[in-house]
Amino acid sequence: MKRTRLVRAMGISLVAGSMAFGLSAQAAQGLYSADELMDADVYDSNGEEIGEVEDILMSDDMSVHSLVIKTGDVLGLGGRDVVAERGSFTVRMEQDDKDDDDFDDQDYEVHMESTQDEVKALPEYDESWWNQTRQGLRQAWENTKETSRSAWEDTKQATSSAWHNVKEGADNMSDRAEDAVDN
Repeated sequence: MKRTRLVRAMGISLVAGSMAFGLSAQAAQGLYSADELMDADVYDSNGEEIGEVEDILMSDDMSVHSLVIKTGDVLGLGGRDVVAERGSFTVRMEQDDKDDDDFDDQDYEVHMESTQDEVKALPEYDESWWNQTRQGLRQAWENTKETSRSAWEDTKQATSSAWHNVKEGADNMSDRAEDAVDN
């Protein structure tokens, strides 16, 4: 009976701990409209306009993986599509719209942490980039699954060993208590 309560208590602690970790890792970052983010002006780290958002690439979990930025075009011609991965840019409301709470009229700016030259060196958005990135993400997922499986097996083994030690310790205490009562 006591053993069952202890198992339940440990299980509840493990679940609560994993939920807390999961929530802290997924802290809210804000709410943005993908429709309004499309064609947003993009600025380099010096505040100079360098292009506009051409596309938004999503991960399997539907989070933003990266932005495709059209750079270097003149009057809509030429230019190059480059990929800016999440973490290399921030999205902000346009300065003129900070006091405007109109739901249908949100305009954004994308600010890169890179200079114009560094942005030019970003990978080009093409089929080769797409295939390589997709394969890399698949491999990362397989590695994560394998690591999780291994961690789960290690946890099961450690828990089983700990329960065995607790049971053995309780049995020894019980035996010593009986011996003390008999003497």
